[in-house]
Amino acid sequence: MRLICNFDFEGELVLPANYNQILQGFIYNNLTNEVLRTFIHEIGFKKGKRKYKMFTFSRLLGRFQYIRADKTIKFHPPIQLHISSLIDDLVNDITTTFFKSNDLFLKDKQINLVSVNVKSPDFKSRQVKIDMLSPIVVYSTLTVNGQKKTIYYSPLDPLFSRHVKDNALRKYSALYGKIPDDEEFEIYYTENTEPKPIITTYHNTIVKGSLGSFILKGNPELIKFTYFTGLGSKNSQGFGCFEIRN
Repeated sequence: MRLICNFDFEGELVLPANYNQILQGFIYNNLTNEVLRTFIHEIGFKKGKRKYKMFTFSRLLGRFQYIRADKTIKFHPPIQLHISSLIDDLVNDITTTFFKSNDLFLKDKQINLVSVNVKSPDFKSRQVKIDMLSPIVVYSTLTVNGQKKTIYYSPLDPLFSRHVKDNALRKYSALYGKIPDDEEFEIYYTENTEPKPIITTYHNTIVKGSLGSFILKGNPELIKFTYFTGLGSKNSQGFGCFEIRN
């Protein structure tokens, strides 16, 4: 399911420019089921050496100003946050907490829930246009001269689509224990301008991603799967959340 959460607050909300970790903590802190929270946070769904949390979330959507001097972002009310997962217990738990709690805080700012819309689209088309709500991150780790090196791929790189597909199939297999019979899955960048890298720092690690509009083509089941779990890597850190363009 996809939660579209609308919040209000008094005055302004000031967050560091790299606020992914704050949003991730906000989600974990509002999971009241301790068993579920521990499983998602520490264990996850495993495929080989990799483990996946099977949720993603958008950036904060709304009016804002970037304050270059101190590298902060000043948000004006209201703001919107998309939280998406195929784990219904996770979505239901967060929804219940949001409705019951009178003490919701982002960093040190109290925010108030205005509304929550639950969205679960029916995917039938083999081609959809999408807009990224948080950057899509695509990378591979190579060993060069005995040292590990991370290579981030631009949407214009010929290997970009293949890595996105491979990632989707691994996550699908981790959740369902098999890969789908129909493995077709491709992604194409559709902007007229070259993609501008979005550089984020998460836990003191630099992460490079891309925003913009894309086309997804292939198995509708895989398109649906990535809608709820995220495209590309680092989804539970706030990357790869997208919305279908009408």
